Amino acid sequence: MTPLATVNSEYIKLTSTRSPYWCVAIVVVLSIGISTLIGAVLASTPDTGLGISDYLLGLNQFGVVVLMIMAVLGATSEYRFGTIRATFIATPRRARVLIAKAVVFGGLAVVLSAVLAVISLGAVKALAGSSSKFSFGDADALRQLWGTPIWALLCVIVGLGVGALVRHTAGAVVIILVWMLVAESILAVLPKVGSAIGPFLPFRNGSRFLSSTASSPDYHWNSYVSLGYFALFAVLVFVAAIVVVERRDA
Repeated sequence: MTPLATVNSEYIKLTSTRSPYWCVAIVVVLSIGISTLIGAVLASTPDTGLGISDYLLGLNQFGVVVLMIMAVLGATSEYRFGTIRATFIATPRRARVLIAKAVVFGGLAVVLSAVLAVISLGAVKALAGSSSKFSFGDADALRQLWGTPIWALLCVIVGLGVGALVRHTAGAVVIILVWMLVAESILAVLPKVGSAIGPFLPFRNGSRFLSSTASSPDYHWNSYVSLGYFALFAVLVFVAAIVVVERRDA
């Protein structure tokens, strides 16, 4: 099967099951709903101390987690239902299958997060007006508009990689959620070693790029290097998944 045909096959799989639609719907509700709520609060209480990254909290924190879970399902569902054997028969180059999944799921994450970033910030601006203290031409706003899709893309690649490595949906989802939301938060605040470990934790580096506190002195590099650091981590997880999938039985 040609690369384009493999991508088309993965697109058909994505659009022919219900779970991606549910995941997308949840991301939309979280993104627009939380931004609308923040905009309403700002309209009545202008001095909340929130930054522009907080306006996209529903998207670049909660929504991205849902996109990662969707990516995990994209990798593990085929093992669960036994269709992965047919996929590898049709495309013996297994790396091509994972790359096609990354193209399809990553493309969806980029487009969806880019559109929702605009809508979410627009909702805050429409409700809060000057209380929102930003305009779409500001450097910080532009950083959120192009940085959020990149953050979402990299998280989806991590989700696909972990899903392909673990092959079990529940296990992969638990690993991602505990790692991203629990383990890194705990490691960063451990006495004596937390300050040394914190700057090297991958998800904290990735989310730092979009954070209003990106200039934190605890890191050894600027926020752009943090984004590159997380990108390298995502690529390494994905490459590890390709190597393992190529070597083991389907």
